[in-house]
Amino acid sequence: MSRADLDSPPADTMRERAEAGRLKMWFLLTGNRLAVAAVILLVGWTILVALAIVGPSSMRKLVTTELAGGLFGSVLIAVVTTVTLVLTVSQLILSEEIRPLGEERAEMDEELTFKGDVEQFISAPVSSPGPASFARELVEAVRSNAGELAAAVEESPNDEGVAEIRRFAEIVERHGEMVAERLEDREFGGFQVLEPILDFNYAWKLFAARELRNTYAEAHGDDVEEAFSGVVGALGLFGTAREFFKSLYFQWEIIDISRTVLYSSIPPLAIVSFMNLAFDPSAVPGWWFGLSGAFLFTSVAFGVALSPFAVLLAYLLRVLTVVRRTLAVGPFILRPTEQAVRADREKR
Repeated sequence: MSRADLDSPPADTMRERAEAGRLKMWFLLTGNRLAVAAVILLVGWTILVALAIVGPSSMRKLVTTELAGGLFGSVLIAVVTTVTLVLTVSQLILSEEIRPLGEERAEMDEELTFKGDVEQFISAPVSSPGPASFARELVEAVRSNAGELAAAVEESPNDEGVAEIRRFAEIVERHGEMVAERLEDREFGGFQVLEPILDFNYAWKLFAARELRNTYAEAHGDDVEEAFSGVVGALGLFGTAREFFKSLYFQWEIIDISRTVLYSSIPPLAIVSFMNLAFDPSAVPGWWFGLSGAFLFTSVAFGVALSPFAVLLAYLLRVLTVVRRTLAVGPFILRPTEQAVRADREKR
């Protein structure tokens, strides 16, 4: 039997492969980033209030305007630093878009060449212009070639490895159908298109296809060898397209980060200015749950003032998670799957 154990292939989705719960995946990847930022602020505020209730604290410290002013003076520095950092990154993205004509022409030629290769491979006069529909065509090409592989091996007079090859083709076709359905009618922007693309674990499929071809193709003749080449070629094109769409997603996400942080920084700057210039803790009367009104007011203002930082953190969590899960290009499996571990042991 080949090292590509087809009885226990990797799961169909990132969440299942990472063995992460829905809440964790929502927090890191799929959730609305503003909602995630709100959760971050709420958790931080809750911890602060809990420490004030059960920790060694004194509400009298907030009676002085000087202490509140000093606290929000530090917050002002943090907000301005966050905005400055975002503006710096935005300038780097903008500088990448300002290029001489020769570089623009070279990039256009490269993209047209790649699309031409895809169109020749899928036997289409013109491929789809949208990222989602283009990725869907490549997934359908992988499915189609997997079906041809299954048909070719069934017609072979040799029965060596037929069950394994048939099982591999079934896995590819089933998973490809699921991903293709999810890509239908999706528009590029944010994480909507990239999510199903990342679910299609082409690296394992590429490894399994090459392993099976190396083990059994010679015994089955040219038709099976050609079908394997089609599967490997389609997976290679999909992997290249995935990396390109991932780079476009990063640029899109950085633009969203910049715009959202800039918008969300205006209310905090107004709050920080008020807290420094006019706030008087002694003018906030009352007690709630053992906490003074001055403390609760100040803590809420403190949380809202840090909202640009929470927005930045929420977006970076998703970007860095995507980067970590897509570091390798091609048939490299960085996560410790059973297949990768078994293959490494048998190579030693």
